[in-house]
Amino acid sequence: MFDFIRFYPRDLPELGFKGYVVLTEKPRNEGYDGYLITANSVEELRNKLRRVPENRIVAVYSDNLSVCKEAVMRKKVDILADGLNRKLDYATIMLASEKDVAIELSLLKFLITRGIRRMRLFEELKDEIRIINKFDTPFIISSGATDLYGIRTKKQIEVFFKFFGADIKKAKYYAERIVRRYYDPNYIMDGFEIETVSHRFLKL
Repeated sequence: MFDFIRFYPRDLPELGFKGYVVLTEKPRNEGYDGYLITANSVEELRNKLRRVPENRIVAVYSDNLSVCKEAVMRKKVDILADGLNRKLDYATIMLASEKDVAIELSLLKFLITRGIRRMRLFEELKDEIRIINKFDTPFIISSGATDLYGIRTKKQIEVFFKFFGADIKKAKYYAERIVRRYYDPNYIMDGFEIETVSHRFLKL
């Protein structure tokens, strides 16, 4: 499983992950990384997407539901990034399934909230997972960490989201598929790979 975070980690202990995918506004091309676009309007999203080069992981975060719906329709977009104020409705999650855009479910917002606000986020998470399961929408689970204090182990993340009904095997599959799409030279599409064949010549 890969964790999707918002900073370039250094000297992390072994936490059970295959690797970390860094989503940031200015990727450094170090390890696995990609663009994180934050937009408040559809026009802003379109302008920022135009500046993103091809063949890079692209995640979009917005507090505006209209922007999230627009992002799902864009071919460049791989992930709807999670965050404290992101709101997704039934139609957007259904559309994400049709357009093969992954919904990120991250732990961070539950770590930085308390009381009623956190309880509301729990209810939203249950609803999102229920709709994701209904439409078999691609999704990933992550720490969503912005610094070392937000990092958690693979097991902690899996246990948390499994409690709310997430299919952990599917989450791992979709995360790995996104990484392979851009970083595995043998990956063509789901179910198709380039196989290296060695030829042996026999002397007759």
